[in-house]
Amino acid sequence: MNSSRRGRARAVPPCALHSPGVCCCLWRRSRLCLAALLTLHALAYSIRPAQAAELPVSAGKPPDGGCTRPASGAELSAIAELRGGNGELHADLTIRSASDGQGHLRYCYFDTEGHQAPTLRVRPGDIVYLKLHNGIPAAATHASLLRDPCASVGMSAADTNLHFHGLMLPPLCHQDETLRTLVHPGDPPFEYRLHISPDQPPGLYWYHPHVHGFSEEHLLGGASGAIVVEGIERLVPEVAQLPERVLIVRDEWMPAGSPEGPGSPPRPSKQLSVNYVPVRYPAYMPGRIEMRRGAREFWRVLNASADTYLFLYVEFAGKRQLLGLVARDGVPLVMGNSPATKRVRETTTVFMPPGARAEFIVTAPDATTTGRLVTGYVNRGADDDSPVSRPGAPATQLPDRDPTRSLVAITLSAGAASAAPQRVATSVIHAPRPAPLASPRVNRSRALYFSEAPAADGGTDFFVTEDGHAPQVFDPNRQQADITVRQGNVEEWTIENRSREVHTFHVHQLHFLVVARSLQRVTEPDLLDTVDVAAWRGFGPYPSMTLRMDFRNPSIVGTFPFHCHIAQHLDGGMMGTVRVVPMAHSQGSRTKKPSS
Repeated sequence: MNSSRRGRARAVPPCALHSPGVCCCLWRRSRLCLAALLTLHALAYSIRPAQAAELPVSAGKPPDGGCTRPASGAELSAIAELRGGNGELHADLTIRSASDGQGHLRYCYFDTEGHQAPTLRVRPGDIVYLKLHNGIPAAATHASLLRDPCASVGMSAADTNLHFHGLMLPPLCHQDETLRTLVHPGDPPFEYRLHISPDQPPGLYWYHPHVHGFSEEHLLGGASGAIVVEGIERLVPEVAQLPERVLIVRDEWMPAGSPEGPGSPPRPSKQLSVNYVPVRYPAYMPGRIEMRRGAREFWRVLNASADTYLFLYVEFAGKRQLLGLVARDGVPLVMGNSPATKRVRETTTVFMPPGARAEFIVTAPDATTTGRLVTGYVNRGADDDSPVSRPGAPATQLPDRDPTRSLVAITLSAGAASAAPQRVATSVIHAPRPAPLASPRVNRSRALYFSEAPAADGGTDFFVTEDGHAPQVFDPNRQQADITVRQGNVEEWTIENRSREVHTFHVHQLHFLVVARSLQRVTEPDLLDTVDVAAWRGFGPYPSMTLRMDFRNPSIVGTFPFHCHIAQHLDGGMMGTVRVVPMAHSQGSRTKKPSS
């Protein structure tokens, strides 16, 4: 399906009173309107509000904040880290943008030392004080449109906020609220105050903007970074003292003028990079790392792609290696919902939809000198090869597919490994363990479905709908939540895919347990926050995933999103909201009586 961000015409939205041009684009999702908005944004690079001069500057930063990226084939350097002490982490991040010279925008976070996208390392129980500066160039008048960043209407590509993907944080402004929180260019620094729960599983999480209508642009531009909650070695002693690598896979727009010719490899819909080292079509020259022969390393991999699926494996001398899977989506396997759950699970492949994380042990052999990390072909459904229009450039037609390609070249040596610092064991108050989801009473079951429909202007509308309600493209100005649940309850949601391309279900604030696939009960102990739902074949039953949703955490009372984590589809309207009300509060008119 054509995946441009478009929707049907509606009544004049209330945000038009504040920002008519911007709001019209988001309300109508017109290709021409959005293209004009992005063009105006690009022309405004050199115009900055006066407040922008107050952003932190360091001697090591490029003078234009230009988001410099490594060359193809470069060595993967270690990612800069921000660590706290005495139970606190204080951090300053500035998001900036710059053109990559091909008509695409790059977005990047800088810390006060000029490092890009630093990894935030915290411990369960820590408090994080994070100041976010919006240094994206924009017209000076934009900063005066709205002064309350906690009650925003109207969004643009120059606005920003942060979502802390996977963390158990309240959906409140200054914590992890993305529906109303916006920071405009030139606004004063916006402070996030995050209390990392003492029960937060130790593992890999991440941060990125969540501005509806512009998620794909920001992620394709590179606006993302990792969060590591320390203490995993307390639950999985096998990783204690192992050298560690954090590998962030991102995607970006394909450049124009690179057609797929005879004998060339399959052209992907998006380029990939690892720690910003690009793997460009058609050469697919990967970044480089060095491992010691016979050594074991702990790899923490984040799929921060906007739209790209990963099917990872490691091979040496053409043979796939056994990987020791330790955690998925930030939760160690040992914290799963089965008494027999192993601390380490052997596997040769790791499947990762956009937004997913995987942490695993890699063992280098003694008898060879080279290897590679590969992502294999992913079948995205019958619409896999349908053309996709890039917003703002309708003439650019790209096949929507994820072919096989090398991501990292591995050289084995007798010396020390490169860019893989030794891990230091951390102390935590206790080993957090969430209440099991395998056995509690289920208070309610619901059915939701993904679907698509042609829009009036020739594009595509995307929907996620509770069964029994009419599909609606997500409206960021709608006040009423799509689903209301009671805090303390456990629900089962069956997510059907009624379209002929894959979708990825993600919910903020919590993890879930997969209990059925296409209505067939399964035993899968892993706690996840992102899961793939296969494409419908055009006949027979709709593929589905039944998820046991955990609303027992008292800190997640409030309203937060669930959506497809393919950013094309998210921006196109495939998002809804769930409101968690306090235990004593009425569930509201949209819910039914709990099932017996």
